[in-house]
Amino acid sequence: MMEAEARLLVCMPETGKGGAVTAYAGYLRDLLGGQVNDTWLAAQKDKARLKQTDCDLIVCGELEQSCLEQVWAGQPPASLLWARRPRWPIQNILLILRFEETDNAAVEWLERLALASSAAVTVLPIVPSLPAMHRLGNRIQTGLDLLLSANTPAGRRVRRLARRMAGWQISSGLRLRQGEPEQQIREEVAEGNYDLIVIGAEPGHGRSHHFQSGELVGPLLRWVERPLLIARPSRTS
Repeated sequence: MMEAEARLLVCMPETGKGGAVTAYAGYLRDLLGGQVNDTWLAAQKDKARLKQTDCDLIVCGELEQSCLEQVWAGQPPASLLWARRPRWPIQNILLILRFEETDNAAVEWLERLALASSAAVTVLPIVPSLPAMHRLGNRIQTGLDLLLSANTPAGRRVRRLARRMAGWQISSGLRLRQGEPEQQIREEVAEGNYDLIVIGAEPGHGRSHHFQSGELVGPLLRWVERPLLIARPSRTS
């Protein structure tokens, strides 16, 4: 489990242009009862300071892709909150459930933030659609069938999460969509008034090319305008 006190690192584009990100980090610090350990400027040439800073969550403003990748690669195992357009207070959170090992880290951050803010939570489970060539022939379970059935690992996981959220005593709901994964996310973000999106990091995130071209995280980083929290397992998980 995560430590009770959140340690934040703020990464800003350059001197004098990070006011909104700094204010957002201050809001998160107060919300989580934590502290801002350090501030790193993209214009700084000394990258050793970034690697030496101990934190749980990196809060980034709108950085260039190369700089964002460097921040991500240089601070394992911190999670990353990409705040191109900061939004607060946090009242509505979207969790993208992807049935990967990093889902646990995403749910931990979701619980922490939702309980602190009393935000409403929507869960969007993503099950990749079956390739067209496999949709013909024998009947197999895929897509929404996997989520609605109590006899599948995905279905059981969704039900466990629903029971867990019921104990948080906040407004929560499950949204089921069909189509390709990125299409499902785009439609949900367009229709929902979300202040924060939470998703687990891509498996194998230690290498930089996974950060750039991950199946779901990479596309999200390119187009999403809402704050996006990419969760990594904590040191004590």
